[in-house]
Amino acid sequence: MKHWHGWEEMQKELRGFDGVYLDTMSKFSYEVLELPPYYDFKTCLTAVFLYSVDGKMYDLTLRFIGINSLKMDTDVGISDIQISPEQIEDIQFYVKDYEQGSVSFYCEAISYLGVEENAEENLKLALQKWWKLEKMVEPDRQEAVETLDMLVDFVDRPVVAEILLRSVVHENKDIRDIAYEYLWYLDDSRAFELACAGLKSEDVLRRINCLEYLAKWGHAGIVPQLLDRVENDDDELVRCYAAEAVGHNAETEAIPVLQRLLLQEQDDVAKIGMLYGLALLGYRDLDSFFENLQNDYYIVRIRAALYLTEIARDDATVLSSIVAKLKLCRKLEETVAVKEALDYALGELAN
Repeated sequence: MKHWHGWEEMQKELRGFDGVYLDTMSKFSYEVLELPPYYDFKTCLTAVFLYSVDGKMYDLTLRFIGINSLKMDTDVGISDIQISPEQIEDIQFYVKDYEQGSVSFYCEAISYLGVEENAEENLKLALQKWWKLEKMVEPDRQEAVETLDMLVDFVDRPVVAEILLRSVVHENKDIRDIAYEYLWYLDDSRAFELACAGLKSEDVLRRINCLEYLAKWGHAGIVPQLLDRVENDDDELVRCYAAEAVGHNAETEAIPVLQRLLLQEQDDVAKIGMLYGLALLGYRDLDSFFENLQNDYYIVRIRAALYLTEIARDDATVLSSIVAKLKLCRKLEETVAVKEALDYALGELAN
């Protein structure tokens, strides 16, 4: 747009912005600046506006150059800004608050100075959304997930920690189910206790969520509980995750126990988790992982690819051999989900 410096860049960063309407002006400064290209002195108003894109709030900074006829009432909030073309000699734009009339001025040009996410406004927005959702009889799952995705960016804030802890015991099952998946982000003794208790849940997904939490935030004291899940849980995927959690929390003394359970295990999904648990403890059998890349069950092939990715990240000496094996399997693989897992693995290792 003519007379709007940085318009093309602005369009790339703020999709859908038409150059007409802006939200609240949160900061501004009025000053005389010496500006290129001729370094004339121009009266300027540099302002920060709140702007929403895809459900997130941003600080948009604009500079209005060559200000004329400025009127401003700072006793009321400055919002609902409208920018109109107004070509009178050097004047190109007329800017006003079309609701309350708190500000109005003419200017010769506008310059885009940048945009950045407004963390505090996004936290406020996410909190407001979540407080509404948790009061609903049937909250929209996708909206709840998107809101928690925003909230976990602020998991170090006590208010967010309290929301997660409260939500995993919420009377609404949908809220509980969704919140348990986000407990993983919270390093808190109360969350640890909830995860330990959740190992006995009748819900398979709940037990897996708790094992994922304990794999990250657990300690050696819970290894007996984890080994109990490896040996006695009736779900093979739970046994897989439990073995992985053992690897993250146990010492080498657990190796013979996991080896015994591996020999007893009949299901390949559980076995691949046990192999990775052993690898985490220092007993690594790469050939077994490579063999599982050709396993008849696609879930086993996916987990083998993901585990090999983690092993290669931690040990550069086996990186090339793992990458070569993953590339070969990618050429032969026909299942879409496994192809995606292999592509992800190769992409991660390429970086």
